[in-house]
Amino acid sequence: MQFQIPQFLEIEDKVIGPLTIKQFLYLLFGGAIVFILWNYLRFWLFIIIALPITALSISLAFVKINGQPFEKLLLAVINYFLKPRLYIWKKK
Repeated sequence: MQFQIPQFLEIEDKVIGPLTIKQFLYLLFGGAIVFILWNYLRFWLFIIIALPITALSISLAFVKINGQPFEKLLLAVINYFLKPRLYIWKKK
């Protein structure tokens, strides 16, 4: 009996059109936030707040830096600024 071994395990499945589930959810949540802002804010304030949110959701969905997804870079930047960077060596 022969079994087929799956190849390309690191490639995510395209579920919704040309998008993966993760890409679709990033775009969905970004679009939902922008839609809520559209209903509650004045136009000039909406533009100021919606542009960074739109850029972030598109970046999270599609941008890769050195073959790594943007979310990995973003988490590394956040961890860099939140964790202490002072290391003191005490000889025992």
